[in-house]
Amino acid sequence: MGEAAATSTQESGATEERCFHCGLPVPDIEEIPTLEVHGRERHFCCHGCEAVCKAIVDAGLEDYYRHRSDPAVTAGVDIIPDFLKQVGLYDRPEIQKDFVTGEDDWREANLLLENIRCPACLWLNEKHLRSLDGVIDVHIDDITQRARVRWLPEKIRLSEILTAITSIGYVAHPYDASRSQALQKERRRRSTERLIFAGLIGMLVMNFSIATYVMTPEGEGLPLWITIGRWTGLALTALILAYSAQDFFAGAWNDIRNRRLGMDIPVVLGLTVAWSGSLYTTITEHGEVYFDSIAMFVFFLLMARRLELRGKLRAAGRLEELARVTPRTAVRIDAQGERHKVTVDELVPDDVIRLTPGETLAVDGVILKGVSTFDESLLTGEATPLVREPGDRVVAGSVNGEQPVDIRVTHTVQGSAVSEIRHLVEGGLEQRPGYALLAEQAATWFIAVILVIAGSTALYWWFNEPSQWLPSTISVLIVTCPCALALATPVALAVSAGRFIDLGVLPLSMKALDALALCRQFIFDKTGTLTEGRPAVTDVILTGGIERDEALAIAGALSADSEHPVAKALQVEAGQNRHIESLLNVPGAGTQALIDGGTWRLGKPEFACEPLHMPPAVAAEIERLRSSGHLVSLLADADAVRAIFAFDDRLRPGVPAMLSELQALGAERF
Repeated sequence: MGEAAATSTQESGATEERCFHCGLPVPDIEEIPTLEVHGRERHFCCHGCEAVCKAIVDAGLEDYYRHRSDPAVTAGVDIIPDFLKQVGLYDRPEIQKDFVTGEDDWREANLLLENIRCPACLWLNEKHLRSLDGVIDVHIDDITQRARVRWLPEKIRLSEILTAITSIGYVAHPYDASRSQALQKERRRRSTERLIFAGLIGMLVMNFSIATYVMTPEGEGLPLWITIGRWTGLALTALILAYSAQDFFAGAWNDIRNRRLGMDIPVVLGLTVAWSGSLYTTITEHGEVYFDSIAMFVFFLLMARRLELRGKLRAAGRLEELARVTPRTAVRIDAQGERHKVTVDELVPDDVIRLTPGETLAVDGVILKGVSTFDESLLTGEATPLVREPGDRVVAGSVNGEQPVDIRVTHTVQGSAVSEIRHLVEGGLEQRPGYALLAEQAATWFIAVILVIAGSTALYWWFNEPSQWLPSTISVLIVTCPCALALATPVALAVSAGRFIDLGVLPLSMKALDALALCRQFIFDKTGTLTEGRPAVTDVILTGGIERDEALAIAGALSADSEHPVAKALQVEAGQNRHIESLLNVPGAGTQALIDGGTWRLGKPEFACEPLHMPPAVAAEIERLRSSGHLVSLLADADAVRAIFAFDDRLRPGVPAMLSELQALGAERF
């Protein structure tokens, strides 16, 4: 099929563009990785694929793309040619820089694994990698299918680790958030298609099975319909096993090949025995068939795994938002003062970047030039922006509020605060509660016991009543299927983690769930936790010479260009804004502008009253409002204070009910 296999599928009439290297869908983002190959611009799903393709082209081996077959990565086919593994292109520093970190004596890589089906797959990969000389630590997360591997570079190379993963039937790629999203989309699609197929074909099996139960008034069956129903059910269940249940068979084969007792083995054994026995019964026309049971079992097992997958991907999607919260590009200023738009991966310490109002900072740094406020609520939960000036540190994930600033980079995107938070959350998910570890350890022994019981059951009935050995053995294998034991705990943890993140709680230690049930004292941060973190105008106190609507209109005009939460609250309340001139924004204090030829100020009392003497009545009102927990801003012209704006941060819905429920559960009030 050659080169055409990797080009955009638009050429074949489809609308989805695919990666030139691996064949996965290209994400819909502004900065798509591109590279010229064979005189044409090629698109990639991630920078990892772009880097590998560039290495192939630089090595003079671009004809690989002319002669290869379909990429078919989504089918689990490893398209990386043998010479890539032998030469070790993944060992090159320029390729590793996007996904490998570490110190002088160790390295750590984030990899994305494919073909992970169940906890047994995790166990197998972890055990296999830990057995390699030079590998220090391994953790594979079933939620995101991300593998974190730490190794000693003087003993083992990354290419050898990737080859070791491939040797046991799995595929590993450098981790990339967009690639992970594409794989998750593909998993959802395959899961949904197989579930629908099993359901629709299963209904046909049920319909034809009814024919085998039809009895005449004399109590005899209808031989012709029994024969038609059984042979039709045989063919239809064969289709279900071949397509919908193929993951079970692939998982069981991997378990057997690697001498591992996984939960797919009893599932496949039960399905195979039931179908084979039913085949024998259909041919001999003597005994019972179990085609309807096979179809129903496959459907409900796929339904359970679909629900598990939805819970995991939901948690993974919320977790990946931390990876996507920072922008993919930045404006870098070179030594000559020229500005260049670059990807954030290209930024290194001591680079200087320009951050305009409203932009999110992608890396940690120190302000070199400019004064502005920064919303750091993503990291601190504090809704009120903080003033940052030259010499102050700013962190990735914070949003510039008012004025452009120049920032010197201190940490790359991999070492930024947002990246550290993501690593903390991932580490927290690794720390599974005691009952999760117990379930994993018990699952293997449970499967072994099931197989022994099933074998004993078959032998017993074979020697005592041969006609009962098949249905009895099938019943043991199906009824004692270990799916509930193997799936319930991972699903519960995945759904819990996703629910925590939905609520704005970062699960830094899932292991703490055991202790949480015993807690009797709870301490909450108010802003952004118990409250919404979005101040709203609760009162407008006029102090003379102006109407309420006019005061709000002037305040709205003065705050129109600000990202400050208090300014946004005024923008919501303001009517028709007034025309302003000579706007001056003083970060952390307020704004000043000319309106109808007069100077107006809006902001903190100290700023608004700077050229005036604050009246005692105004000072008393400010003190009253602040003592009751309100934020206060003043509107003043050159002659007097014209209005006092009071703001309040409302409680989140459900907070009183939560506090009452905690007290009802025995929480102490102090």
